[in-house]
Amino acid sequence: MIIAVTNLKGGVGKSTLSRNLAVYFAMQGEKTCIIDTDIEQRTTCDWRTRREADAKIKVDVFPMSSTDGLVNDIKTHRNNGYRVIIIDGVPQLEKVTTKLILLANFLIIPITPSIDDLKSFERFLKRYEDAKMVKPEIPAFLVLNRYCRTSEGEEVKLAIAMFEEFGISPLENVISERVAHKRSSKYGLTALEWEDAKAREEVETFCAEIEQKLIKKMKVA
Repeated sequence: MIIAVTNLKGGVGKSTLSRNLAVYFAMQGEKTCIIDTDIEQRTTCDWRTRREADAKIKVDVFPMSSTDGLVNDIKTHRNNGYRVIIIDGVPQLEKVTTKLILLANFLIIPITPSIDDLKSFERFLKRYEDAKMVKPEIPAFLVLNRYCRTSEGEEVKLAIAMFEEFGISPLENVISERVAHKRSSKYGLTALEWEDAKAREEVETFCAEIEQKLIKKMKVA
């Protein structure tokens, strides 16, 4: 199963969600890895370096070899027994984004509850629509990340509803703005492995929703 976490907007939490998803599926007993597509920054590769060698949950992280080599990267990891491959999408590189949309079995698009971020999402929608001409069935879901009660609630909800016209539905669960994500990342961990029970429960619920949607998709297929 290939899960791509992507958006052309930077700073929406793609890497944080990718890591939490990878740890969650590894906790379920699935051999899981992440492909870090950010060739320059390698933030998720750096996160893996910070992770203790004796961490209870094993999650491997591999850098994308090149934009054109992504397909072969996925084949290699599949051949090496990885059942769940999370692709941490890079902002700005539209060529990579189009490939991710076409390669993924399941697409997760994090956005922050900001009207500015939602408006910038139009560039991504163009890529998504182009990809659907090649691959009509692309399960895609929005997730509100870094959510807080002071956000522009109703206005954001109305804007998100517009994207359902493109076949992209919002997930029921949101990820709140919590310090647990930053603090755990410092040690190469995730909120699922951190002491903040509320953050852990929130991420577990979010990941479980995605897992259920994946199971449903596989049954339909």
